[in-house]
Amino acid sequence: MLRLKLTLGLLATLIILFLVGIYGVWLFNDLGRAVDKVLRDNYDSIKVCHYMRTATARVNTYYSRGERPYPPLDQPGTLNQVEEQFRARLPTLEMNAKTQEERNLVTQLGATCAEYIHVYREIFEYFKEGGLTDRRIAAVRPQIPNLTLTITNVSEKILEHNEQQMFMANRAAEQKSRDSIRLLVIAMISAVIVFVLTYGRLGHSIITPIQNLTRSIRELRSRDFAQSLPVETDDELGALTREFNTMAEELRNFYRETDRKFIELNQVIRAMMTTLPYPLFILGEHDEVSRMNPAAERLANSLRTNGAMPNQVRKHLAAASVTEPEYRLDDLKQALLFRIDEQEAFFLPRIFPIVLEDGTVFGRALMLVDVTKFRWLDEMKSDLLSTLSHEIRTPLTAIRLVLHLLLEKSVGGLSAAQEELVTTARNDCERLLKTLNSILDLARMESGKSQLNLQPIPAARVIEESYQNFHDQAAALSHPLRVDVPETLPSVYADPERIPLVFSNFLSNALKYSDRDSEIVLQARNLRSEFVRFSVINSGPGLSEEEQARVFDKFYRAPGHKGDGAGLGLSIARQVVQAHDGRIGVISESEKKTEFYCDLPVARE
Repeated sequence: MLRLKLTLGLLATLIILFLVGIYGVWLFNDLGRAVDKVLRDNYDSIKVCHYMRTATARVNTYYSRGERPYPPLDQPGTLNQVEEQFRARLPTLEMNAKTQEERNLVTQLGATCAEYIHVYREIFEYFKEGGLTDRRIAAVRPQIPNLTLTITNVSEKILEHNEQQMFMANRAAEQKSRDSIRLLVIAMISAVIVFVLTYGRLGHSIITPIQNLTRSIRELRSRDFAQSLPVETDDELGALTREFNTMAEELRNFYRETDRKFIELNQVIRAMMTTLPYPLFILGEHDEVSRMNPAAERLANSLRTNGAMPNQVRKHLAAASVTEPEYRLDDLKQALLFRIDEQEAFFLPRIFPIVLEDGTVFGRALMLVDVTKFRWLDEMKSDLLSTLSHEIRTPLTAIRLVLHLLLEKSVGGLSAAQEELVTTARNDCERLLKTLNSILDLARMESGKSQLNLQPIPAARVIEESYQNFHDQAAALSHPLRVDVPETLPSVYADPERIPLVFSNFLSNALKYSDRDSEIVLQARNLRSEFVRFSVINSGPGLSEEEQARVFDKFYRAPGHKGDGAGLGLSIARQVVQAHDGRIGVISESEKKTEFYCDLPVARE
């Protein structure tokens, strides 16, 4: 019903505007055609009249004596051109003549022009027969000024007639324009009247209910769900009002249920945060603490930070990216030290975003995992290994010396069986001493006591030294070594004494596990302009995903391991690379190429 009312009101206005538009287009088009025709015809006639006047003046001037000794009466070319133009242009005047008087003037003009041409033709004949002194020329020439004047006067009258016709056409166009404006004004007034009537009739039935609905929606937005609008009509607005009342009722029920669930969820979150033993800080938009659990409150009170985060944590917040799923530190040596009640406590930070169900990031959370006991146990383990290795290495060195003396037979000869047993004991002693040295090196690096002498070293030099150290050994095992190093590689920061240990472990493993006669590649290349990646690539059985995950662990030896190592080489290599602020890893596929790599930082000027 409401749609019908709106359709009828708007349709009446549309019909009026449509009819007025059609009539206006036709009227202006007709007016334009009429004015254009009159102007075009009259303009052509005016051009012809002007030509008649100027042409006679030009002919008279050309065939007069002037400053010449005699007129050029033997040159009829100019007269021929004018005669041809007269014949071509007179039909235009005859065609554009609208009245009988104008047609008579055109006929008179044509006769006068013909007589004017005829007189000049007679003069040309007399000139040929008797020359310039022929008396007939003197008798005929006086007719030319009269004929010229007649042509000028008749042309002037024709011009006046055409100007009058142009004025009449202009007045007719002005009248039509006034009529069109009057009609358009009447149509506009009619359209306004129809619009006012439509607005007046529909205003009460549409605008007032919509205003009431808008006011009720504002009250709903302010959580006032007790609103209910009366249904006064059965049209579309009535249906809208009923749907609004239904929606308000559903919103009341929804918010009532949501408030209950929110209270329960808040209680559950508070309980979880209370039972969590580690300090947890909930951060807002600008990394300001918005909430913390009791453990975090106790830590803040102990550190006297007035409810804020400890300063040691802020640099980790700046380093953590908002888009990454989690920022965490796993190395116990990176644990943050806090002094609480004159006791040392170590914490590892965990920073992760709080993502809502729709994917938006609400904020971030910071959890400090207490690793004080693990740090203490790790230090005890390192100290124990260091002490034990040191205590064992001293007598082991003496045993190694005795075995060497026996093999050198400095204290007497040995039987073949005795020499074999002593040789086996010496080899075991050497292997045990090598393992102890590796354990001592690893414990020293883990405790931070290993000082690095970092200096810029050309990347090609790092590869070249490793190539020279293992070239002969690789050739003996039928494994050709190939170097792949671009000339434009920058220098890297490295310890020239420590970094060869990394490549020594890489190349030792490559020689052990490469297929027979396969090539081993020493490679170096740029990596995002911040690092240089050094790689040792070999072809062999490869490593499974589980082996790749554990290959850098201490004392790990892959199944089918060749040799008598203790599984500490790659672990020591990892510690060396991490001490250089670099990265180490492996890329391997079963029965394909295996690449052990380390990334060292580029030396900046």
